[in-house]
Amino acid sequence: MFSLQAELHKKITILRLTGDVLLANASEFNSKLEEYMFAPDISQLVIDLSRTGKMDNAALGVLVSLNTKGLGHGRRLVLLMPAAHVAQLLKEAQIEAFFPTFDSEEELQGYIPEAAE
Repeated sequence: MFSLQAELHKKITILRLTGDVLLANASEFNSKLEEYMFAPDISQLVIDLSRTGKMDNAALGVLVSLNTKGLGHGRRLVLLMPAAHVAQLLKEAQIEAFFPTFDSEEELQGYIPEAAE
C-alpha cells in the first residue's frame, strides 16, 4: 500500500511517495501517476522516493513507461532522493541514467527553480 502527497508548483508537481509499490498495486500506482503527469499545464512530474518502502520491478516498469509516454507529450519524470534500496534497484536494472535524479531538494531547485516556488 502506498500514498502520494502532491505539491503543486508552476508547471511542476512534486509527489511525495510513502509506502510500498509492488506488482499487486502497480496498476493503481500507474493510474495515479498518469493523472498527475498528464494534468493540464504540467511539464515535469517529480517523485520524491525518500520514504518509499518496498519497490519491485513492476513499479520500475511503471516509472519507465510513464517517462516514455511523458516525453512523447513534452513532459518529463524526475526522481528525487531515492531511498538506498530504490537506488540499488535502479542500478541493478541499469536504468538509473534514464531519469534525471537528484539527491536533495537543493539540487532539484538548482535544476528546476520553479520547484522552490
